[in-house]
Amino acid sequence: MPRYRKRGARPAPNRSGARDENEAGGAAAGVQAELERAREAALRLLTVRARSVGELRDRLARKAFSEDVCERIIADLTAVGLLDDRDFARLWAEERVRLRPVGRRRLVNELRAKKVEPAVIDEVAAEVYEEHSETELARRALKKRIRAGGPDVIERERRRLEGFLLRRGFSYATVAAVLKNPEGEDF
Repeated sequence: MPRYRKRGARPAPNRSGARDENEAGGAAAGVQAELERAREAALRLLTVRARSVGELRDRLARKAFSEDVCERIIADLTAVGLLDDRDFARLWAEERVRLRPVGRRRLVNELRAKKVEPAVIDEVAAEVYEEHSETELARRALKKRIRAGGPDVIERERRRLEGFLLRRGFSYATVAAVLKNPEGEDF
């Protein structure tokens, strides 16, 4: 709320019912100013990291931009190629598989949380897990967690590792196969 320096400094409301001739031009200028502020905010958000359309829409709405302004900015950024859910999902999935291997279930849940469309999620997950074997990803994740002692791991350690892989989103069948034979030898 703006502050006024002295009492009575507020302009008197137009009670005559007549429209001010500057009112229409002022509204258009206000919308244009809001569009510019929203565009700048969106570009700042995209500079930090890639985002999905749903994420950007939520972030702009949280900054109190109107819905139609958000949609216009999203349409502009999509047309220019700065905003694409399929590219975002593919990038996210590749990074997750490369840096911290996760199972299909967890990847799908993460993309769903990022507000990516379900059809895009299914398509990207199918591509990623066609290129990378889920069993091999589970083995890579497990290598970092196996404690010294090799194949003489006690049952408690086995349960701990099983829980770790399940939390990473790997299926029960994959976890069982990997724990039975983590590197080509019985575990």
